[in-house]
Amino acid sequence: MSPTRHAEMRIGRAILICALALCAVVYTGRAWAHDARPLSVNINEQSRGLYVAYILIPPTVTADNQPTIHWPSDCKVLKQDVGTSIGVVKETTALRCTGGLEGRHIKISYQVFNPALATLFRLKETSGKVITRVLSPDKLDWKVPQQPGWRDVASGYLKLGVEHIWSGIDHLLFVAGLLILAGTFRRVLLTITGFTIAHSITLSLSALGLVQLPEPPVEAAIALSILFLAREIAWPHPEGLAARYPIMVSSSFGLLHGFGFAAALRDVGLPTHELAVGLLCFNLGVEVGQITFIICVLAVIFGGRYLITTLRLPAIQLSHRLSLIGGYGLGIPAAFWFLQRMAAF
Repeated sequence: MSPTRHAEMRIGRAILICALALCAVVYTGRAWAHDARPLSVNINEQSRGLYVAYILIPPTVTADNQPTIHWPSDCKVLKQDVGTSIGVVKETTALRCTGGLEGRHIKISYQVFNPALATLFRLKETSGKVITRVLSPDKLDWKVPQQPGWRDVASGYLKLGVEHIWSGIDHLLFVAGLLILAGTFRRVLLTITGFTIAHSITLSLSALGLVQLPEPPVEAAIALSILFLAREIAWPHPEGLAARYPIMVSSSFGLLHGFGFAAALRDVGLPTHELAVGLLCFNLGVEVGQITFIICVLAVIFGGRYLITTLRLPAIQLSHRLSLIGGYGLGIPAAFWFLQRMAAF
């Protein structure tokens, strides 16, 4: 590949990094950049008609916009407790429903506006049957089915995986950084494959409870991984670790990011009788979202090459400047996230 063509490809990637970094700066006010947790409503049946609901409200929902769960009309709330842990509001509600919940509607409303969160409902009956449903952000009404099928579980967890990856700006920045450092198409393919396999392994192990790591250090380390890529992008060196061993770097950090994905899935929970389906479909959703993002990246790269060729811009000089800007743009929000997450220890 000629130096000019290589510079053109780097420009396309650097433009993307700058755009994503701008988005990251806009959203650095959030407590967790990688937090894409849904509103979670876990309902356990204690005896016929008696239920305890555990409601987890993620920190992305502001205090003046807390949700209200509207139970069926014949349900009476017996007791309600509210607490907070690491920004997550935890509400426990005991209620008695004369006619049970099967075939009934459970609705949600927000005090100010719909914050566009997915909602996970999970009903565990005394018989051991578990009904799981993930609602898209535009739906605030769930009719509890009489006989749920595995297709409901599959579609719900697939959507949850896609939404999780697309609302995790730090993960997208990391993937874009990997694409910049990989360079050639072959190295890009191997780097992304290594990253995907690695985070799939730790996601599965953590979600199944086989390997557990505390969430705050994991999130802080994810921010550090982005800082590492930012440094490599801003000051590229042919003898640098990422330049020489991009697959090793992507796989190592992929193991770390897998624990980050598992944190959201752990809060949601996996369906007891459809555990394999839920885990597989969540993982597939993450990959679908990641592949879609990579396609967008490639479109930006080729668009940048076309623009440079059409305008006859000095590709090599422009590549260096944009890489420097992109590296700093990637590093600034990552440094902010690192300090923010360290404060949660």
